[in-house]
Amino acid sequence: FPGQVHSFADHAAFSCEGTTSFFIDADATHNHWGSSMDANAPDAMKSGQVKVTVPMVNVVKLIAENTIPGDWVMLKVDIEGAEYNVVPCLAQFTEVSLVDRMYLEEHWWFESVTEAAKGALAQGKQQLMAKNV
Repeated sequence: FPGQVHSFADHAAFSCEGTTSFFIDADATHNHWGSSMDANAPDAMKSGQVKVTVPMVNVVKLIAENTIPGDWVMLKVDIEGAEYNVVPCLAQFTEVSLVDRMYLEEHWWFESVTEAAKGALAQGKQQLMAKNV
């Protein structure tokens, strides 16, 4: 869908803008799917914590600046542990109803994910569902 799909494949999705360290999953057989902003993510650790610096995109700002109520917006959230920051922030976004559907992969098995972060994610998911996301 030229001009209709926004892909930020070279960015890390987060709740702010800037740059971050990103740790590469060296396993090309799965298209490096375990790459993460978390140095302790299982696949990043297995790959020797190879670090690159990448730009971050603020997901809330991306939605606010690039969608209108008549758009159909699908958000795929498979961001290797960063969902514990992004989803609670997204749930507070006053225009979150611009998102029609969200697909979320939770990386609960990462050792760096605290019980507080799990609780914040659960609360954020409940808030999003209450807003029909």
